Amino acid sequence: MIIKNALFWKEGDFVRGDLYIDKGVFSRKAEGEVLNLSGYYIIPGFVDSHAHVLGTGLKRIGIDFSDVEDKNTFLEKIKDSKLPIIFGRQWDDRKFFPNSKTLDSVGKPLVMIRRCGHMALLNRKAMELFDIEERIVKEEKLQKIWEKITPMFLEEAFSLGEEEFLKHGVTFVHSDDMYGIGYEELVEVLKKSRIRIFEKLRLSVDDLKPEFFKQLSDRVTVKGVKIFMDGSLGAKTAYISGRYENGSNGIKLLDDETVKRYLKFCDEHEILLSTHAIGDLAVHDMLNLLKDHPGHRIIHSQFMLEEDMLYAKYASFSVQPHFLYEDQELLKGLQIKGLKYPFLEMYENGIDISFSSDSPVSPCDPKYVLVHALKMGFDLTTSIHLYTYAGARQVNMKTGKIEEGFKADFAVYERNPLKLDEDPMMVFVNGEIVWEK
Repeated sequence: MIIKNALFWKEGDFVRGDLYIDKGVFSRKAEGEVLNLSGYYIIPGFVDSHAHVLGTGLKRIGIDFSDVEDKNTFLEKIKDSKLPIIFGRQWDDRKFFPNSKTLDSVGKPLVMIRRCGHMALLNRKAMELFDIEERIVKEEKLQKIWEKITPMFLEEAFSLGEEEFLKHGVTFVHSDDMYGIGYEELVEVLKKSRIRIFEKLRLSVDDLKPEFFKQLSDRVTVKGVKIFMDGSLGAKTAYISGRYENGSNGIKLLDDETVKRYLKFCDEHEILLSTHAIGDLAVHDMLNLLKDHPGHRIIHSQFMLEEDMLYAKYASFSVQPHFLYEDQELLKGLQIKGLKYPFLEMYENGIDISFSSDSPVSPCDPKYVLVHALKMGFDLTTSIHLYTYAGARQVNMKTGKIEEGFKADFAVYERNPLKLDEDPMMVFVNGEIVWEK
């Protein structure tokens, strides 16, 4: 393929010229279809270094509880639902917390998942269906819920999730989709992926098998493991140096010996271990372990002890600038010794970071993340770099740049995309159109 007369992003500016694509890669020469894109803008496809494609699709299928602030709105939301299990995300327990009578008045099993994804509220029918005794479910106990819900919508949800990312110009997701389904089920849906995926498997250390980790297609690589060192701020389970209003300082979900076993397996088989760590104590404990196992990744790192900035060089980080602004209510009265959302400081200290959305917790639209990165103090050129090439490089993937030898993953815009007010008209992966407006 030859693209003529386009304005393409190169080293911080748009350059007018022609692009050549051969066998899915930007090349010096090429033959075949000629596409005249005079006046159109081309940027590398965005690389979301931590999100959930399947979860993003499930969010579209379920109910959006984000605007529910009273009983009437809540009942109106669910009254016509045809879902056999009424489920939805983005519930904010600070805005509305239905009592047992209201929950149990619903005639079907009901699951309200908090916006962080680490806590859910159940009605009586759901408690009976999932064989759970508590109305409030946190962390690992949520797996029981996903085991019922995810298989019901697996292929539809994955397709909807892909569409959400692609329509916003995201061509590559480091995804984490093993919620309520087994390895074989996940592999079957991943093989059909239109979007590029680096998949992180969520398995117990005893269930890890070397044969699970491989190239599934020209777009999908299963070469990562995902673990959780702590929970979330909203669920009051992030492991912090301070105290929540309930007197706890969160939960450390894995002991060091178990994490060492994960690290040993990943080192032996050249697999990337990605660790969810939000609280400063969770980050601290993980960095201590990574001194002997450098090169793995920490996801989130919303808080960090000041002295740990020196040791952050042992890891790469996937961060979410928008969380600072989404979490303002949660931060009120929270006393934490460590640095808060130190992403700009990390970057300025030469720490290896990349941007991500953590969709469906937050919107998968890169514009949303970039606007908040600028607000945090990042400049636009740096932000584009951290949302394209940086995430690809962290997994040794040659994409995220419009340069010879790089995979031809890119998005075409009618107007300047750096104004952050427009979605692409076409999106390409491996030089093939995978989405059109």
